[in-house]
Amino acid sequence: MNAPFVSPIQDLLDDLHARLIDLRAGEVATYIPELGKADPEWFGLAVATLDGTLYEAGDSRVPFTIQSVSKPFVYALALQDLGLPDVLKQVGVEPTGDAFNAVRLEPSTGRPYNPMVNSGAIVTSTLVGGDTFEERRTRILSGLSAFAGRELAVDRKVMESEAATGDRNRALAYLMHGAGTLTCDVEESLELYFEQCAALVTTRDLAVMTATLAGGGVNPLTGETVVSVEAAAKALTVMATCGTYDYAGEWLVRAGLPAKSGVSGGLIAALPSQLGLGFFSPRLDSRGNSVRGVTACEELSERFGLHLMRPAERSGPVFHRTLRGDTAHSSRVRAHDERTALTRLGGAIRVYVLRGDLAFSSSEAIVRTISEDTDSVRWVVLDLKRAGRVAPVAEALLEGLAAKLKERGITTVVVDTEKGVTVPSAVISETRDAALEWCEDALLESAGASRMTVPLAEQDLLRSLDPFLVTALEAYLEPREYAPGERLMEDVAALCFIISGGLARQIMIGNPPRPFRETSMGPGTAVGRLALIDDAEHTHRIVAECPTSCLVLTTQSLARLERDSPRLADSLRWSIANAIATRLRRTDAENHALIH
Repeated sequence: MNAPFVSPIQDLLDDLHARLIDLRAGEVATYIPELGKADPEWFGLAVATLDGTLYEAGDSRVPFTIQSVSKPFVYALALQDLGLPDVLKQVGVEPTGDAFNAVRLEPSTGRPYNPMVNSGAIVTSTLVGGDTFEERRTRILSGLSAFAGRELAVDRKVMESEAATGDRNRALAYLMHGAGTLTCDVEESLELYFEQCAALVTTRDLAVMTATLAGGGVNPLTGETVVSVEAAAKALTVMATCGTYDYAGEWLVRAGLPAKSGVSGGLIAALPSQLGLGFFSPRLDSRGNSVRGVTACEELSERFGLHLMRPAERSGPVFHRTLRGDTAHSSRVRAHDERTALTRLGGAIRVYVLRGDLAFSSSEAIVRTISEDTDSVRWVVLDLKRAGRVAPVAEALLEGLAAKLKERGITTVVVDTEKGVTVPSAVISETRDAALEWCEDALLESAGASRMTVPLAEQDLLRSLDPFLVTALEAYLEPREYAPGERLMEDVAALCFIISGGLARQIMIGNPPRPFRETSMGPGTAVGRLALIDDAEHTHRIVAECPTSCLVLTTQSLARLERDSPRLADSLRWSIANAIATRLRRTDAENHALIH
């Protein structure tokens, strides 16, 4: 039994975690004594998509206090409850270029510069809905819990430690109270702020909370609308300009994502409309940002092409159509036994017709969808003909998928000639039809259902004839051998039974004209003017694709047959008409499968 499928995205996270675990620069924050007790080796990574898929690595379930990472979420709650105009009266939105705990207010208004610095966050905590301290306290904790999709607790020891050492925050609060910006009781305001910072979360929680902002305020796990699209968008905007304090400008250039850091080692980053990222590692740099978290986020942004200023991928469903090899077949004309085998076993072939631009989120959806259903699959066709731009991250994820499938004995075929994608673990095909035919050939060969030679008595057109009539017909047939590329002269061959090898029907296209392969025919099938039931001129030509042996009913032999044995000639025509009707019914069923 196959081991569970591991997504290449999961592999990338695991690899990133393994490479950065030895990065030990920075120091654990100790100015809040309880934070200094954190294990410096903790390191968690998490990615949450907007449809609720989670990828995690390392210590992603270790609880820690959220600290300043809470600020954008509480700001979004304040915007939801009070509205932007009233919030702006008391908290600005301009970056400071200063540290998170700078003692600095707007000279003319006394407002904090933005809600991401401590002064602004203290005021923001008092702006959430509620007429009393207890109502606001409940609103903040329940709001953070709604963002996380689960009920969060508070670490009372950390909260008390912050209160005991929070002289600078206390000074800021009294300064703002004196300026008229902080209108609530100072000690109650500080208690609100200290408690929100002491809420216990995990790296996984951070990814989900950030995905909730990235998804317009809707939690991807619970489906609950936590805040409005407008509130979420404004919170992300302030994160982008102010979330990493005096590193905000360089951060936006490097990672290109709205982000927020915290002194416990947490870090979040959002790609709007696509995903949320969560990181946790207690060692901090001189600016108070997690060293491993920043490094991991910047690398993920680079590898996944997440930079906000990159051209956005065209949104919409990435799967244009999904087909199975037991209901949709290639244009190759196959003998009865092969058709029967494909109908019975063709479910092992899956065809995914993709559309739109392929970047991280769309490629993640492709990888996840295909990986969820691999138990009975042996061949996967990825048709990129309708796809738009294929970003480098998409190539990397498709290669990761193809390599993973290969480990499970599943072959990937990529249909692409124009985009020139690089997927070393896959077979590259020019057309979907050619890819499907290649997979069918492989399936028939592996099932022992591929026939290299089909004698006359077992030919499709003759299966329903009396064996006596088949023997009689053989006297009118001439053996012919065709070399690869040699043309079958249809005006000479009224009917050609393929015994071994194969023929292809080509039409001439372009200027200058060049041959285009419409379809092909294998052993057990027949071609010729008689099989077409008309005498009209045709623009196609029939050529051998490999050394081919046939039994040919020439036009002269057909005339002799109709003169000498009218019953045999009528039976032959009736058999041909019946075979064409059967083929039309089969084609109609396949077209129905394509439409539905």
